[in-house]
Amino acid sequence: AKSKSTNETSLRYTNDNGGSGKLILRLYAQSHLYVPHITDVDVSAGIVAMIHDNTQLPLIDVAGILLEPGRKHKLGYKKKQYKFLPSPYTYCTTDIPRPMRAMFDQYEGADYAYSQGVCYTLCTQAYIYEECGCVNPYEWSARSIVLRGTSKIAEAPLCNLTDLCYPVAGLKITKTSSIWDQYCSHCHQECSTVTFALMKSSIAAPSMPFIYLTKAHVESLSIPLPANWSTNWLSEIQNNYVSLEVVCESNQVENYTEEASVSAVSVLSNVGGHTGLWIGISFLSIMEFIEMLYRLCRYEFHSMKRILMNKFNNNN
Repeated sequence: AKSKSTNETSLRYTNDNGGSGKLILRLYAQSHLYVPHITDVDVSAGIVAMIHDNTQLPLIDVAGILLEPGRKHKLGYKKKQYKFLPSPYTYCTTDIPRPMRAMFDQYEGADYAYSQGVCYTLCTQAYIYEECGCVNPYEWSARSIVLRGTSKIAEAPLCNLTDLCYPVAGLKITKTSSIWDQYCSHCHQECSTVTFALMKSSIAAPSMPFIYLTKAHVESLSIPLPANWSTNWLSEIQNNYVSLEVVCESNQVENYTEEASVSAVSVLSNVGGHTGLWIGISFLSIMEFIEMLYRLCRYEFHSMKRILMNKFNNNN
């Protein structure tokens, strides 16, 4: 995440000091510590990765990429940036609502920007809280609620997983346009967004020499080993080892900038051009017409003034 205290001199790049320019990660899932204890859902061991801008709160459960164990993955990316015109051309915004600001403050030191997706989550949580007195536990980080009728920010409690109120309320707000407009009408599009076009590839890993290095490393950790490690260590490594390389495929950034097709000057030019073309009116003609009205009004004023003066003199 971008730090609030970040400046140009504090940024570090993967090619600093002769680096390769790649982000290289070698990860081990340790699936035996948690997979056997989860029985109510289908759980698979692996790694979830996401490439995002450092001002964007990573919604990894929505946009994350699943990486299979036993393989060396490569993610090549190209950056794209979209910029939209502000009001009155679009309804885009950069203003961060108070509940979102309170949520971002939980990530100490992070300088996140406005996100429409996060705004939708928070407004949905606000409605669920109104209906149930608690919020969706799966969105545990989005608990900042503005209490109705006040400006106070409150941390809402999480609903029990077995509570049926929060899924019903969440479905109701998404299906009812009047409720959605009441709670989420302020969630406009971002004025600037950054996306990354990804190219994914992978090969089998680790290699046999590296398997023994991985075995020695896993055994050196203080983490308990599986009960059958001595006989099944090879399959355990293949089912838990994930290698990842993240590479920038191009230094060029694709910029898509929205521009007004008709400016204020163009509007005036079009109005003047069409009036001159169809009814023969030009700017000079308009000024002459205004001058004529002025002279007529002035003449009428002086005429009325003379009449009133004559009546006044005759009465005297």
